[in-house]
Amino acid sequence: MRPSQRIFLNTAATYARAVLGAGLALFSIRWVLNALGQIDFGIFSVVGSLIPFITFMNSVMSWSVSRYFAYYIGQGKSAEINRWFNTAFSIHLLLSIALTLIGWFVGEYIIKHIFSVPIDRIPACLWVFRITLISAFVSMVSVPFIALFTAKQHLAEVAIWGILYSLAAFSLAWQLSYVSGDRLMFYATGMVVILVLVQFAQVFRASYIFPECRIDYRQWFNRQRFKEIFSFSIWNALGSMGTMLRNNGSAILLNHFFGPRVNAAFGIANQVSGQTDMFASSMIGAFAPEITASEGRGDRARMISLSNLASKFSTILVILFAIPLMAEIDYVLKLWLIEPPAYTAIFCQLILLIFIIDRLSVGYLLAVNAYGKIAAFHVTNGIILSMTLLVAWLFLKAGFSPTSVGVAFVITSIASTLGRVLWARKLFSLSIRHWVKVVVMPCTKVAFAATIGALVPHFLLPISCYRLVLVISTSLAASLLTTWFFTFDMSDRNFVRQNFVHMITKIRG
Repeated sequence: MRPSQRIFLNTAATYARAVLGAGLALFSIRWVLNALGQIDFGIFSVVGSLIPFITFMNSVMSWSVSRYFAYYIGQGKSAEINRWFNTAFSIHLLLSIALTLIGWFVGEYIIKHIFSVPIDRIPACLWVFRITLISAFVSMVSVPFIALFTAKQHLAEVAIWGILYSLAAFSLAWQLSYVSGDRLMFYATGMVVILVLVQFAQVFRASYIFPECRIDYRQWFNRQRFKEIFSFSIWNALGSMGTMLRNNGSAILLNHFFGPRVNAAFGIANQVSGQTDMFASSMIGAFAPEITASEGRGDRARMISLSNLASKFSTILVILFAIPLMAEIDYVLKLWLIEPPAYTAIFCQLILLIFIIDRLSVGYLLAVNAYGKIAAFHVTNGIILSMTLLVAWLFLKAGFSPTSVGVAFVITSIASTLGRVLWARKLFSLSIRHWVKVVVMPCTKVAFAATIGALVPHFLLPISCYRLVLVISTSLAASLLTTWFFTFDMSDRNFVRQNFVHMITKIRG
């Protein structure tokens, strides 16, 4: 299969998984919120915000592992991939044990002494945290196995595992309203069991189909590979730390100022964010391995071209559903949750806007990671995103509403996007004018068409399900027509047309 065909097939598979997963997850939140209530739902959300602080270094290292796998896949060195796999597995095993033990004590201290939680729910909060740590440990250990699926571009299979997880989580949410006793404990335990089973299944599957997953204890503690992975990861961590502080630190900040009820609204917005990220990542996941493999083959021109395509296509994919959803968010939330917590709508709108801004330069993030010289790039990005907490704290200290945290997100997201573009200019001699021409302007045309298509029926018709359907339909039609006739050039149209025909032919065959 040619690289372009693989990218198209992987994008279609992961996007279909994202659509189904988003529908199941967002619909099930209504059941979970109603079954748990706003207080316990807020507790579940804020406890969940602790886990990334514990696992962030391990999560960052997964980027490094995937990068080295894809790089040597591009060079066709299977034995070298196995050596990197064994080194990565030993690192993740040791790191997961250390982080879990440290996180256990630190997390319990934060819950007891910093979180704003009703006294009678502190024991449940502690047990939810401990249970969730189990899934965090399993996720950390399984990273090298799952990274091979991505590096070898078996993303259609990854999509199937994701669909199975979504179906199981959906079933658990449906069952929750029929449970007696402590529903928060039941839900947390069920989610952990589902994740652990799916992760184990993926690990066994990777061990079966990838010879590179063969365990070789002699390769575990290679000093040179340890040094390279940690060196790459440390700088990557500084950039990821900014994202972690922005997203999860904001949840803790809101809890400190306003308590778990506002955390419920922020948690729902983060659920929307998570599903949005699945849509956006469907394109990124398809492009990232091929971008890195192109750099491994020494094909810099193709790497840059794919980076621009990744930015443009992933932004358009987010625009397709984000803009009609932003227009009808109040009605959607009432249909979805019946009585959504205060501030939920504006939080959702701001987070959707942030994703559109972020995707405009995401291809350059992939290009820099493939290039390998990431230190200054990630330090800059990490500092910019970390400033979100300071800006948000200043807003809240000045007496602004909780939604001012979302405004702080938007400010630093714009700065982060511009920072990526400036670094791409420095590292690859790419002009800002070129980025504006091939990414910003085409996406702006689509966003403008989508907005007009959504707002016309929104303002002309009264609130109803009919208006919602019409807003989505007209916005999607306007977006797709503008994309095809005014955004895509001839090569883009040929890329989509040829690979769509190839995919249909393969399905029929």
